[in-house]
Amino acid sequence: MPNDLYDQFMKEKSNPIFTEIINIVRDKIWHESIDFTISQKWLKTEDKLFLELYYLLRYA
Repeated sequence: MPNDLYDQFMKEKSNPIFTEIINIVRDKIWHESIDFTISQKWLKTEDKLFLELYYLLRYA
């Protein structure tokens, strides 16, 4: 069951529409309106969230 959820998550993450939306949001939110260091911190936080979700789905 967790592997199915992880596979589904990875499938959604690799979906071009998902990637395009993420890039648009990043451009609109972070493009010169937020300090560069804040955006870098958010990227690190986002990566941590993806890892936590992976571990949750993998080992639950």
